Amino acid sequence: MISKQVFPLLLFSLITFLSACDKDDKIDEPEVVIPQSHIKSITWNNGLAGNFVYNADSTLKQIDYTYQNVGGFTGFGWSGNQLTELFDGRSWYKNVFEYDTDGKPVKMRNVPKNDPADTQFQLEFLYSSDKKLETMKYSIVNEQGTQLRRTSTYHYNAAGDLEKVISQSNEGVVTHTIDSYSPPVSFLPAHYIDPTLLENYTIYNIAVLWQLQQLHKLPAKVTRIVKTGSDPEYVDKIEDQAFTVNNYRIEKIQSTTTYPQMPDYTSHYDMVYTYH
Repeated sequence: MISKQVFPLLLFSLITFLSACDKDDKIDEPEVVIPQSHIKSITWNNGLAGNFVYNADSTLKQIDYTYQNVGGFTGFGWSGNQLTELFDGRSWYKNVFEYDTDGKPVKMRNVPKNDPADTQFQLEFLYSSDKKLETMKYSIVNEQGTQLRRTSTYHYNAAGDLEKVISQSNEGVVTHTIDSYSPPVSFLPAHYIDPTLLENYTIYNIAVLWQLQQLHKLPAKVTRIVKTGSDPEYVDKIEDQAFTVNNYRIEKIQSTTTYPQMPDYTSHYDMVYTYH
């Protein structure tokens, strides 16, 4: 079975703008257009390969993965430019996305493919008045109702960059800090969302990635800090990614994951991108 924890996937589109001010008069500068490129493939140094397949309208249809003699795929569904579905071809579940009238993601439901009315997992995204993600609620929904399992709050620095996510549950408190970001890059949020609810979903979810897409950057270093009960907190995990970027296109990522409490579990992967 191919583990999707091994690879973050990437790409993106969108425009940013610049404006410069003179002493007294505002001078309009031409828009800086971030080029949109279509990934052809990503290969990992452990033998894993992902090939990207597109629909006629250039939206991503699926990513076909191969590792040794094992194959699989991640499928995507769209309504215009909005991602509506994401699923692993071998899974009984799929992720369904909902948006508000402004286009902000407000909910992700992880539902059975054949019976959406059955037990499902849900992420609800709540925003502040300045349209920044403020709270994410992780719940289980079944015939007994909605049971809240975890609440994550999002904290920003003076420059407006996300710098910390604090998640609280009955098990304790987990804090993710974003210690650094990539150079300006072009990416699509869909490439970073795992079909399953892995441990990184507090950062690699559609709401956070939707925000970062508009800022043209991705987390480069993320530190996870765990506190359980009255025990002292400790650094549980550090993910460090070095980006090689050319004209906003990611050419290579060197990813290292370390566990300070278990140094023997350190892992390193190189990912090389090709484009159409």
